[in-house]
Amino acid sequence: MTKDKKSNGPGGLTSETSILLHTRQAMSVFDGRKETDNKPAIYGVPRFSGSVNQIYKDAMADDPWADWWLVKIDDHIDRAKMKLNEYQEEFKDLYPNSPSININTAESTQPESRPLNFPTPSYAYRMGYLVVELDRFCCEVLGMRHVGLLTRVKAERYLNLGGKALRAALQSGTGYRRQGVTRNDVLANNPKAQKATQLMGAIPKDILNMKRRSDFAPELRQYDKREPAKITNGSSEQDKKLKAVG
Repeated sequence: MTKDKKSNGPGGLTSETSILLHTRQAMSVFDGRKETDNKPAIYGVPRFSGSVNQIYKDAMADDPWADWWLVKIDDHIDRAKMKLNEYQEEFKDLYPNSPSININTAESTQPESRPLNFPTPSYAYRMGYLVVELDRFCCEVLGMRHVGLLTRVKAERYLNLGGKALRAALQSGTGYRRQGVTRNDVLANNPKAQKATQLMGAIPKDILNMKRRSDFAPELRQYDKREPAKITNGSSEQDKKLKAVG
């Protein structure tokens, strides 16, 4: 008689997520462009995910510059969404629906799928969802141009504005230079911290003392959650110590 094997609980969760895109404009934004001899690379969502993944890992290791960059990336994503919403509202105001004309949003007869499977939570997924919103906007613009309610010049303007807003957000991970520093390095003002400051600028105080972090930043388990880190310039050494545990 065999003994029942003891269960270790369920395995890790996995999921398959994908999006359908109907326009080449949205596909171009999602895919980006590889560098060639004649043209520089353009960030798409997969490459954006790769850069954010490294920043996320560094933030988890207590790199304050990585924490700062995650805040910047958050701001860029929010700004891209706001701009896209503004263009959508402007477009609807200029070309409102008529009760006498029924125009369905144009769709591709063969939309293409793009996978959304990224190692880092939130950031790349949010960009993928924004590409879907851009795709829908492009469908509306191209449909209005097709039925003669929008000139080619005005259509190209809206398409370019939408794509430009998202590409700016996809570039938000650039400028970060991995130095392997921690908040303790900053407090010690050692060569690693000094080099990071030269490359990426002085770290803001509210980032250093963790009063400002991205809503999707990783948990820093080395710090006591009950008491926030305190860093005050010109105060005692005791006030400058981070509340580290373990």
